Amino acid sequence: MTTAPRAFLLTDSADGALADAAEILQLDVVFVHPASGLPAAIDAHASARAVVVSTDDPSLLRAIVEHASARRIAVVLAGGNDVAYRRAIEFRVDDWYLAPATAEEISWRIRSALARVAAPGFGFAHRIDRVEYEEMLYDPLTGMPTLPVMLERMRGLIKDRGEVIIHYLNFVRYSKIEEIYGWEKLDQVLETTAGAVHDFLDSRSIGTTRMMVGFPNDDDFIFLQIPEKGQPVPTDARITEAGRQLQLFVGNRLEEVHGEDVSSLFEIFIGSSHVYYSPKIRFERLIYRGVREAANAARSVEQRERVRRTATLKSVLHEGSVYIDFHPIVLAETGEIFGYEALARGVPRNLRSPEVMFEVAAEADLVWELSRLCRARALAGAKELLKGEQLLFLNVDPHDFADPGFGVLDSIDPRRIVLEITERTAIKDYPKFRERLRSFRERGFRFAVDDAGSGYAGLGSIANLEPDFIKLDISLINSIDTNFIKQNLVETMVGFATEQGAMVIAEGIERAEELDTVKRIGVPLVQGFLLHHPARAGAVAREHAGRE
Repeated sequence: MTTAPRAFLLTDSADGALADAAEILQLDVVFVHPASGLPAAIDAHASARAVVVSTDDPSLLRAIVEHASARRIAVVLAGGNDVAYRRAIEFRVDDWYLAPATAEEISWRIRSALARVAAPGFGFAHRIDRVEYEEMLYDPLTGMPTLPVMLERMRGLIKDRGEVIIHYLNFVRYSKIEEIYGWEKLDQVLETTAGAVHDFLDSRSIGTTRMMVGFPNDDDFIFLQIPEKGQPVPTDARITEAGRQLQLFVGNRLEEVHGEDVSSLFEIFIGSSHVYYSPKIRFERLIYRGVREAANAARSVEQRERVRRTATLKSVLHEGSVYIDFHPIVLAETGEIFGYEALARGVPRNLRSPEVMFEVAAEADLVWELSRLCRARALAGAKELLKGEQLLFLNVDPHDFADPGFGVLDSIDPRRIVLEITERTAIKDYPKFRERLRSFRERGFRFAVDDAGSGYAGLGSIANLEPDFIKLDISLINSIDTNFIKQNLVETMVGFATEQGAMVIAEGIERAEELDTVKRIGVPLVQGFLLHHPARAGAVAREHAGRE
C-alpha cells in the first residue's frame, strides 16, 4: 500500500523553527531561493497548502499573494520588523508573525491562515466558525494565548499547589496612544510591550508564570503566578515593587523603540488577587472571579495614582517645573527650518507627556494656571531661538481665549506667533469664538488648526476657523506610504488648503518613506522625530528619575 504524499509548505525562509512548525502540521517544506521564484513555485506545486514568505519587496509580495489567492493557497508573512504588519494588512495576507518565532506560534499562524482559505467543499459559514475558533485561542497581534487556553494548560499546576496569584496589568493610556497616533501605532506599541513584559518576567525568579490576554485584540494583559513549593506567596510590598520595576523596564523599552512622546503615555497599574483552589467550586469560575478581583484592584490603584498626580501638578505649578522642547517645522523640499512648535513637558516623569499633564489639569480645574506657565516658558525660550522670519507655533486650547491673562503675548512680535488651536473639547459657539479670533488677527497673530482629521478638528472646524495653517493629525501620516486611502485624503486636503490660501503641515514624520510620500503628494511643511528627536526631554526625565 502506497502512502499518499503530504501537502506542501512553500517558503523563502531558512528559519529552522519553520521546518519544525511544518512537521507539527504534517506538511513537507519546499525551500525556494531566491524569493522571486515563489510565484512560479506556487503555480508548479498543486499540493501546496500554504506559503510562508519573508521577503520585504512589496511588488514581489503582491505577486505572491495574487498567485496564491488564485489557487486558494494560504499566505503567511514572516516579518522582520514593525513594517511587516502594515504590509500584511495592505496586501491582505492571511496571517503574519514577527520573526523569529517559536515553532508552536508559527504553526498556529499557519493554521489560522489555512482556516481563512479552507478547501472547497467547506461551507462559508463553517470557514467563518473555524477562523473565529482559531482567533479565540491566540491573540493575532501578540501571539499570546487567551485565558481559556491557559486555564487548561495550568489546571494541574494550580491544583497541585492549591493556590495561584492572578496579576492584571492595566495599561490605562493605551487608548490615548490610539487616539493620537492611530490603531497601527498602538498595534506596534502592544507588540513591543508584550515582548518587554516577557523579557522582564524571564529575567526574574518569581515562580511558575504564564502570560496571556483576557480576550483577543485586547490591550490589557494577565499573568498567573504559582509560587515554588516551599516558598511564600509574594507580599503586597513585593508586588508593588515589581510593578514599579516593570513600569521602568517597559517604559525604557518603549522610549528606545518608539520615542519619548509614546513612552511618556505609558502607565501601568497592577492589581492582584490570591485564589485558593477548592474542589467545591468550578475551576473556571474560580479563576474568572480572581481575574475580576485583580482588575478591580488595578482600578483602585489607578484612582490612588490620580490623587498623587494632582498633588504633583500643584507642585509643578508652584515651582514652575515645566520645560519646553522646540520641535522644528521644516520645508519639505529643502529641509530649511520654517518655524518651531513649543511643546511643554512636566519635569516629573508621570507628567512628562503634555497630554497627561493637561488631562490632570482639567480634572483639577487648573488648566488656565498650567497654560499660563507653559506660554511664559515658550515665549522666554523663543526670544533667543527664532532667526530671520521663523515663526513660533504656540499650542492653545479654545478655553484659553476666555482667560483674562491670555492676551499678554507681547514679548514677541505677534506677526511671528502662530496660535495653534488644539480642540480637547468641542467649540460650541463658533460665532462668539470667531469674534475672539478676529481681535487677535487684527494684532497680527496667525492661526493653525491642530490634529486636522481627528476628533473635533474636522472639515467643519477648519471652515469655521479659516486657519493660516492646517496641521494634519499624526494618525493620517503614520504609515501613509503603505496606505492609499490616507494618501488620497492628504492629497485632497492639500488641494483644499491651497485654494483657501493656507499651508498644510504633516505631523508625525518618523520614517524616510513617510517623508518621501508626503513630499510627492505636495505637502509643503513637515514635522516629526525623523527631523528632530527630543534628546533634551529624555535627559531631563532621566535626571529627574535619578533624584526619585
